[in-house]
Amino acid sequence: MELPLSFAPLAAGLALLLAVAAFLAKRRTAPLAGKPLSGAVSVDASSAAGDDRPRVAIVFGTQTGTAERFAKQLKTEIQAAVGDATVVEAVDAEEYDAAARLPAERLALFLVATYGDGEPTDNAADLYAWLLRSAGEAEKGGAPATARPLSALTFGVFGLGNKQYEHFCAVGKRMHKALESLGATPAVRRGDGDDDDDIEGDFDAWRGELMAALKASNLLSHAAEGGAVAEAAPLPAFEVVPSTAAAAPAASGTGLSPHSPALATVTAVRELHSKPASERSCVHVEIDIAPVGHRAYEAGDHVGILPVNEGAVVEEAAALLGVKARLSDVVEFRAPRSASDLGHPVPGPITVRDALARHADLVGVASKGMVAAFARAATGDEATKLAALLAPDGLAAYKAWHAHSRCLLEIMREFPETAGSVGLGAFFGAVAPRPAVRFYSISSSPALQPTAVHVTAAVVRHEVATGRVHAGVATGGLARAVVGDRVALFLRKSTFRLPSDPSAPVIMIGPGTGLAPFRGFLQERAAAKAASPATLFFGCRSETTDYIYREELAAHLETGALTALHVAFSRAGASKDYVQHHLRAHAAALKAAVAAGGHVYVCGDAKAMARDVHAVLVDALGEAGVKALADGGRYLKDVW
Repeated sequence: MELPLSFAPLAAGLALLLAVAAFLAKRRTAPLAGKPLSGAVSVDASSAAGDDRPRVAIVFGTQTGTAERFAKQLKTEIQAAVGDATVVEAVDAEEYDAAARLPAERLALFLVATYGDGEPTDNAADLYAWLLRSAGEAEKGGAPATARPLSALTFGVFGLGNKQYEHFCAVGKRMHKALESLGATPAVRRGDGDDDDDIEGDFDAWRGELMAALKASNLLSHAAEGGAVAEAAPLPAFEVVPSTAAAAPAASGTGLSPHSPALATVTAVRELHSKPASERSCVHVEIDIAPVGHRAYEAGDHVGILPVNEGAVVEEAAALLGVKARLSDVVEFRAPRSASDLGHPVPGPITVRDALARHADLVGVASKGMVAAFARAATGDEATKLAALLAPDGLAAYKAWHAHSRCLLEIMREFPETAGSVGLGAFFGAVAPRPAVRFYSISSSPALQPTAVHVTAAVVRHEVATGRVHAGVATGGLARAVVGDRVALFLRKSTFRLPSDPSAPVIMIGPGTGLAPFRGFLQERAAAKAASPATLFFGCRSETTDYIYREELAAHLETGALTALHVAFSRAGASKDYVQHHLRAHAAALKAAVAAGGHVYVCGDAKAMARDVHAVLVDALGEAGVKALADGGRYLKDVW
């Protein structure tokens, strides 16, 4: 996680908020139904420039782009309902000055994802921390809701998460509660989107309730006739302009934030599974991060890698789009002044090949919003078929058609005429989503590798029901990499750290590639010649196929960096053997280590392994014991 930035002293900040709220309260009449946006006050830059129209702020916190996409869909629908008399903006949480703007907003909508162990996304960390801190102070003061700083605000929250994770939609839930604590009025129930089921359907249901509530409340008092989204409107499109300049490098930043990736060089790649005994693949990749700087990371941090589509995928997409002959052309994607709903920017100058390789998610699961945007370019029979799939009464047909998780490339194959007519500008402006950054726990320590990060990645490759072989974009790229290849990446801080007390026992639980951060921990301990107890519970399928880093673990046992190793082989016998079975068998030693000040670390699959491990810990330590361990910062999880 990126750590929140410091804020101004809270007392002064709240005093300012209360003063603004007092002013706004004079303008306020009845709740919800009596707060027309025509009375909105805005303190943002555009208002300062003379635009005094009422505003609706839609703030998104996203890690993979889904919340951003939903925010822009909602913006389109609300803007169509209110017309030009109201400004509707979809804004990145990182660029939203909550302390300055929220007290003056009349309507703000928050679409926020939860990832990891109930954490906000990187871009929403500051907003989230400020909101919870302010709410805590307001609750501590016991002020009545009418005197609280956001009493003039009507809001809505839609959280994005996955029910398989322990802290489902935790960020959305906490933000909703904090906004109410600060006196804001919810326009609609909190929405919880489940990515493990039908997050698109969850969002559609919440959005429908929101629009109905807003229209009934007169908050959208400048609604255009009909109030419906103009489906026939042209797709938002970039202007694609030929450039005589040389193409810019894929990345040229500091490598210390997602907004500033750096190009780093691959120095080693090796397979960790035994071949041909293992039908799967796991690669160890070493990357020189000298451009980022000396000791730019700590053991336990993450590296974010920007994925690149495989050459064959790019070639096919270009052919379907009708731009295969232009792959080497250098172009710039410029946003027209009138286009406010464009997708993510495409930096340039850039070749068409690199634009398709680096800035379009061609093989990820296609969202319904993406399909709807694609359909707006369709004509003839293809338009008829897509319209039927997207019709309100076509939900069952859509689910059946999309049951096999079609990707954008497959949809382009199925509807080639539409693909050929959509145009490169609209393809990037409205159809193709941004590829999600892939995060990996760094499997090295700067104590031994000050200018390199090591990545341990299970290579994703399997056949889906449509017959397509789904290959992981990032892991496939890492597996194909050769020495000298360059990858765009950035480093991300984590709270997954060894104890500050060098005498504290360490208990590490990480099957498969969950071993990655613990490899860094063990390197750190080896360099420091740590003498405290360190126990590792590791699991894999078999001793002969996927026992990764076996020789290194044995060496750490010899030096004392690792003092106990328990390995579970899940496919070696008649019954399954997992790390939680070994934890249960050593429950007494585990309890003693925790009692001696030990720290427990879990890394790996959140859906099954982490839950099962948690259950064993509860059995060994009790609910209160596990809670005390977590509250004391001694139970840390790096799960996905």
